[in-house]
Amino acid sequence: MRPMIRMFVLAAATLSASAAFALDRVTVNVPFNFETKGKVYPAGQYDVKLDVAHNVLTLSSKANTKTALMWAVSPAEFGPDAPMLSMKFDDSGDGSHALRSIRLAMRTTSVLDAREKHAAQREVSITGGR
Repeated sequence: MRPMIRMFVLAAATLSASAAFALDRVTVNVPFNFETKGKVYPAGQYDVKLDVAHNVLTLSSKANTKTALMWAVSPAEFGPDAPMLSMKFDDSGDGSHALRSIRLAMRTTSVLDAREKHAAQREVSITGGR
């Protein structure tokens, strides 16, 4: 009986560790060019991942592996119906998009876009992973 209980405990620990690892990285397709930290980044696939301590979020281009951005993150609300990844952009209506925030699982960046909202500006969200 004891070995069976130990097996169930180890199986549960393994599954929860696998689930936690799955929350650490998501690939997303950004369908438009966007701006952040004063630079413009091209549309394409990006990896969004958390470091081991879940304190730093990295956004890196799949096409240009030398392109990576990093931000400190803090806890965020995350419910059962929430997408794994949420990226919010400000769209000024002229085709330019400014990255406002990124939430990956239970961690989020602060507001990245320092622009003031204008009447014509609207929010664009990209979600991914489930």
